[in-house]
Amino acid sequence: MVYLVKQNYKKNKKMYKMIEQNLRKILPKDVQIEHVGSTAIPNMYGKNIIDILIGTENNLEFENISNILKDNNYIASEKSKTDIYQFFASTSNETESGDTHIHLVIKNTQRFDDFIILRNYLLNNEKEAKKYSDLKRKLIKDGVTDRKKYKKEKSEYVSNLLDRARKSAGEN
Repeated sequence: MVYLVKQNYKKNKKMYKMIEQNLRKILPKDVQIEHVGSTAIPNMYGKNIIDILIGTENNLEFENISNILKDNNYIASEKSKTDIYQFFASTSNETESGDTHIHLVIKNTQRFDDFIILRNYLLNNEKEAKKYSDLKRKLIKDGVTDRKKYKKEKSEYVSNLLDRARKSAGEN
């Protein structure tokens, strides 16, 4: 079941900083850690889940960090794993407000860049952020509360939004 809330940007930024500090204690010191997702954008409605992007230099570092995250009780989604990406959650239950999602991605890939490009685009384009936030609220208002259906319903919009963000960033 998907529930949206008007997220508290300042509170979520503090929460991200605490999570980042904990990750820095267990991960290699020079690894890139970024706050992404709707909690990284002011005035957004969302599920209030802290999304974190961790960028690795290569496959060896990717596997090393994956193991560290698993050893520290992050739950890996084997279904999502590719040669450049893996998703981790802070709980094995259906995620809800206050949980953490980690996106482990090899840097210098389109997947990694897209997280940063989209976040920066929404941070710099308040109107686009509002449109995206409004779309998510409309889906819930229209009764789309099943997580898979919710994700599917907003996927075309997000693809188009990402295309606009890439163009704005000077990418194709």
